[in-house]
Amino acid sequence: MKAACIILTVLILIAILAVCVMVKFATDIAFEERKREHAQASNVFQLVKTMGVIALNENVSLSVSDRFPYLAAITRNSSNSWSFACFGSVILIKWVVTSAHCRKPGTTHRVLLLHDYSRNSSLTYPVLFWRLHEKYNSSKPTPKYDIAVAKLNVDFYQFSMKSSLFDDKLATVVEASVWKTVSTMDKKVYLTNDFDKFDARVVDKTRCYEGYGVDLDDSLMCVDMSPYEDCFVFEFGPLYAGDKVVGVLAVKPADCDTKLAIFTNVSHYTNWIMRSTHTNYR
Repeated sequence: MKAACIILTVLILIAILAVCVMVKFATDIAFEERKREHAQASNVFQLVKTMGVIALNENVSLSVSDRFPYLAAITRNSSNSWSFACFGSVILIKWVVTSAHCRKPGTTHRVLLLHDYSRNSSLTYPVLFWRLHEKYNSSKPTPKYDIAVAKLNVDFYQFSMKSSLFDDKLATVVEASVWKTVSTMDKKVYLTNDFDKFDARVVDKTRCYEGYGVDLDDSLMCVDMSPYEDCFVFEFGPLYAGDKVVGVLAVKPADCDTKLAIFTNVSHYTNWIMRSTHTNYR
């Protein structure tokens, strides 16, 4: 009986030690995962600095945070190199609306938000998952149904970004946001520290049909950008009407002389956005 008690005691001690080792192993894994995520975020932040995004121009009386409170830049990582992909707008809580063609399968995406311009502070957030419009064909992309929403992972940073509004009413007087970019010889696009806004007009759809051969329906808008004199082949962000996001870029201008672009009409997809984000319409 005494021997049996000793054996039982030894087995219990071994079981306790095994549990402790398992807990320690799981804790180390979680810690390493957090370090890896933090390191990845730090790498992107360093890249942001090299892009010049932190050194903002301050030559205007109205602060950049007032002029660009919702603007988001989507970056992607392939072959250990981060580069700018496209623009979007923060909506609801933890969501960004952008173009479906922005998502590239097989790459990691992060969303860059300059959430505190007064302190030259920017953060990047991982994308938890994407929801592309179910009728968008990634293998044969067209301007139609070129819309997506991405949910941000905000667990590692406090999220205080202001969200833009959206509704199902069409806007004709819009303001175009410009977060300027530069293109390298290998056709990679990088963000700069130069921002701008200007008035744009939604014009008759036939004008874009003549220029691009794209037949526009109510889900697309033909936008005249003639008031903007600089080249905006890559640097064009969402359209806004006040605090309301109106459009995201579907077809960029072919060259610097072209003054027409095609935008996805966000208002047309209000119900789809609500369903995709599981949000009740208010």
